[in-house]
Amino acid sequence: MAQNRLSLKLLELRQEHNLTQKQLCEALNISRASYSYFENGRRMPDIDTLLLFAEYYGVSLNELVTGARLATNETIEDTPTPDLGIALIRHLQSKHIPIESIMRLSKADFDFLTDYKKLTVDNQSEIKYIMNYKIKKQSD
Repeated sequence: MAQNRLSLKLLELRQEHNLTQKQLCEALNISRASYSYFENGRRMPDIDTLLLFAEYYGVSLNELVTGARLATNETIEDTPTPDLGIALIRHLQSKHIPIESIMRLSKADFDFLTDYKKLTVDNQSEIKYIMNYKIKKQSD
């Protein structure tokens, strides 16, 4: 039942945004075949893919999966905080890094970037220095 609601919601959102499956899949760097299975209710996307769809369309995960919008007495504070990976994707996009490049990052890459952002400015500078030194030494 949830799968049918999800597939209908994916179709509805895609059509509301006047996108073809091909355009959406290129923007999110996912295969069109996989997306087609999601939209037709044959497969259920994993949580990371659901979060990607929710972020892309600007809807809550709850709305994406159940089709239900927030009730009028609910506030944004009542909703779960966004996934840090999604926040990181937003941040990278704000730096004009193409989504295609972002989507090629592995989980280990995201984990590294997330940890790096937690460091003080001095520690970040030290990490940059070490990385530049290692890259230069590696290319020699």
